[in-house]
Parts: sequence; C-alpha cells; structure tokens
Amino acid sequence: MFNKLFKVILLIVLALSFSTITIFGAEASTNKVMWGKTELKLGQIGKVTILSKTELVKLESDGSLSTVRTIKKGEEFRVYNFKSQHGGLYGVGGGSYVKKSDKVKYETPSKSKLAQLEEAINNPTPVVTAPSTPKVEAGLEVIKGAPSSFKNCTALKQYYPNGVMRGHPAYASKHDRDKDGWACEPY
Repeated sequence: MFNKLFKVILLIVLALSFSTITIFGAEASTNKVMWGKTELKLGQIGKVTILSKTELVKLESDGSLSTVRTIKKGEEFRVYNFKSQHGGLYGVGGGSYVKKSDKVKYETPSKSKLAQLEEAINNPTPVVTAPSTPKVEAGLEVIKGAPSSFKNCTALKQYYPNGVMRGHPAYASKHDRDKDGWACEPY
C-alpha cells in the first residue's frame, strides 16, 4: 500500500516538475512603473523628496508627534494620504509621516505616469519561470546486474547517471551531500 502511494506521489511530483508555471496578476507583473528612485504603487497620491535632513514622525493618539528617525537628504517616500494637522503631514505608510516644510518637496504623479500604472495593472506581463529539470528516471528503478552499493558517485553514475533516491537499494546517505533524499544527482 505504501509503495503504491509513494509511486503515485512521485509521479505527480515528476509531472509537476515538467510543467511551466505562469503567474498572472499585478503583483507578479514585471511592468514596474518607476518614478524617480521609487516604484509608483496603486493608492499612492504623490511622493516627497527630502531636500535636507528632517524627521520621520508618528502621530500619537493624543495628537502629538514623536520622532521615528531622522531622514537624509535625497531619500524619497511614497505618499498615501495628507493630514492638515501640525501644518500638514504627508502619510508615507506604516503610520509614519513627514511634516510639510521647506525641507521636503511634494509632487503628484503626472497623467502619463498614472496611465502607465493603470496599463501595468490591467495588462500585466506574465512572469514565466523556467521548468525545473526533473531528476530523470523514477530514482527507484533497479538495473539488473548492478551492484547494490558503490564506493563513490562516479561508480554509481555508471549504472544510474541521474542518481538514486532514498529507498533505492543503491542509495547511501554518504552519497547524498545536500541531504535531499537523492544520492549522486547530476546537479
């Protein structure tokens, strides 16, 4: 019973290893729309570029601000919302804000950038992963007249060029360097 189940699972794994997986979706899209140093994302209303050292802050429940860290000139942040408190706060995600001041430059995306983003979301380029190279042979096939133990992988590969898997009479853990259940695999 166990052998039949094992062989069925092995056949399924081998069949899947031959297939090519194609992933579709905006997250898997290779169409990144870059805007300066950052990627334009859905839900983003603008970006701030830091012109001189300033503070990244959090808005506390009592309405006060606390400093998260100092941010350096040249850094860019996506802006997802704007609050008018404290003279203006650009929401940069994660509950953090950059205060509106002459130390930051706020910009909104151009119509062409927004059109590029919409195109990338609506027509993503599929990401295709190369099919994995299967371990040819079932790995359990026994060749008549082959010894059941081998001194090294070179000797084993004379009979089983693709190696053998755990459970095969010729399998020895000393030949399975990466401990993945395959001894003397070609890669």
